Amino acid sequence: MEISEEINKLTYSVIGTCMQVHRELGPGFPEEYYQKSLEIEFGEQGISIEAQKPVPMFYKEIQIGMNFLDFEIDERLILDIKSVNQFTDVHLFQVLKYLAVSNLQIALLVNFGKSKLEYRRILPTSKWQEFKFRSR
Repeated sequence: MEISEEINKLTYSVIGTCMQVHRELGPGFPEEYYQKSLEIEFGEQGISIEAQKPVPMFYKEIQIGMNFLDFEIDERLILDIKSVNQFTDVHLFQVLKYLAVSNLQIALLVNFGKSKLEYRRILPTSKWQEFKFRSR
């Protein structure tokens, strides 16, 4: 999957904003502190966001629950934030599921829990793309 230059620029901008918040607050606070701080920063930078965006979950075309994306940015990017010692497979799978049920093609998983900001760009795998296609 090829990512456009525009999406790459947005991704770098979001990572830079996360770094700024991490420098200001430091590591290890609860996720909601970073969530609120990012909302402020994105607003000041004029970056279009929807915080805590609801994403319905379906089973056999029946809604069974609701997930909430930490951020949908510019209607093109998912930002999932953590404040943990290290990323786990559960964090990665969670973001992959968000990509599968949304119409978005790229996500950032960012960890504020360490002394140095940690982040991963995540694209849906071909298996997740197949799952998404079959789920329609």
